[in-house]
Amino acid sequence: MAKNNKDTLSPELIRLLKIFGIGSLVFVLVMSFFNEKRANNSGKEPSPMRMTDSERIYFKNVRSAYYDIENRRDAKMTVYRHGKRAKNPEEPTLVFSIILNQVNDEAYIFLEPNFEDLPIRIKWLGPEKNQEGEITFKGGDKFAHFEFAQKITPLLLDNAIFEILVNESWIPLWEDEKEKNAVMVTIEDYQKLIGKTK
Repeated sequence: MAKNNKDTLSPELIRLLKIFGIGSLVFVLVMSFFNEKRANNSGKEPSPMRMTDSERIYFKNVRSAYYDIENRRDAKMTVYRHGKRAKNPEEPTLVFSIILNQVNDEAYIFLEPNFEDLPIRIKWLGPEKNQEGEITFKGGDKFAHFEFAQKITPLLLDNAIFEILVNESWIPLWEDEKEKNAVMVTIEDYQKLIGKTK
């Protein structure tokens, strides 16, 4: 019985299928060489402020005992302020707080001045000669607060002396060792919380 012409493929169609098949394989191979970045299919962008479960549990169970805690149920956030921070409203000062965002599994560090002036200008003097500078904080989002904390950290570690500009006069900042230590401990706890310890 003779085969029907409708069941066979023409030579042109076979040649097109071969070209398409080989072209597809070559395309896949070429693209695999340029696949340096893995796809993030989690639906969330990576954040430098993300915390793991173990870091959060350690902070809540061990370190939070040193902090005054404010639950912000409306924002689903918890604010931690060091218990030995400066609390005198008459003396201008800066304190840091740690904010845990339960929805996004993120932690933020926020600068909390006890005065209203922005921008905040801080002069610092290092322990050695010719080590001095000025840092300005203009306010902003969580990244601006994080960046300010990163600028202050090495200066605190070097025992720099700080002054802050309030009402057009320079006032000593963090003169009390307990106050300075509360700032440093808050920054260190925050760095551990987001896994940025050295």
